[in-house]
Amino acid sequence: MEPEQSIPITPEAARASLAEIDSVTQSIRRAIAAGITAPLLILWGAIWIICFTTEQFLPHWSQKVWLGLDGIGIVVSMLSGLFQTPVKINGSSPLLSKIGIAWLILFAYAALWAWYLGPWEIPHRADDLLVDRKTGAYICTICMFAYVLMGLWLDRILLFLGAGVTILIFVGYQFVPNYFYLWMAVAGGGSLMFTGLFIRKFWR
Repeated sequence: MEPEQSIPITPEAARASLAEIDSVTQSIRRAIAAGITAPLLILWGAIWIICFTTEQFLPHWSQKVWLGLDGIGIVVSMLSGLFQTPVKINGSSPLLSKIGIAWLILFAYAALWAWYLGPWEIPHRADDLLVDRKTGAYICTICMFAYVLMGLWLDRILLFLGAGVTILIFVGYQFVPNYFYLWMAVAGGGSLMFTGLFIRKFWR
């Protein structure tokens, strides 16, 4: 049998394919901007700023503040997802629910890695602060990993943001240990709020 000959792609067909891809990307951005993503990013950015700042200046209150504000953020996120009108792109299944599920899967794996790869035993009490910084850096880089992945498909701003904040996390961890939490309030919480505001302004 003679091998099948591939049909050459004409410049017009290539341009049409690129235009279709761009159209789908723009539709995805508008769907995200019309949904709950931007408000939730702003909310979680504010939570990070408050919690990390508290951990820097009022460490004895940090656990209560984290638990309280995280609880509020989780409840608001869940209720927003339940009452969000499903958004479909070109007849496909709801996009925003898939993004939410992807985040849940990511954090499930992150929790599994943290539990399985430990250990978390602290041989000396002086190491508490080091373990706390490692935990904070770990959680924040997990979030930035998700940003980078979303940036590959949605918008380069997310990719650059995720990569840039990851670098800032390591810089703060290595070179600003005494003010690491304040650094994270600005780099981590600020990045979430910036992204939410960016989506609301430029993706509609």
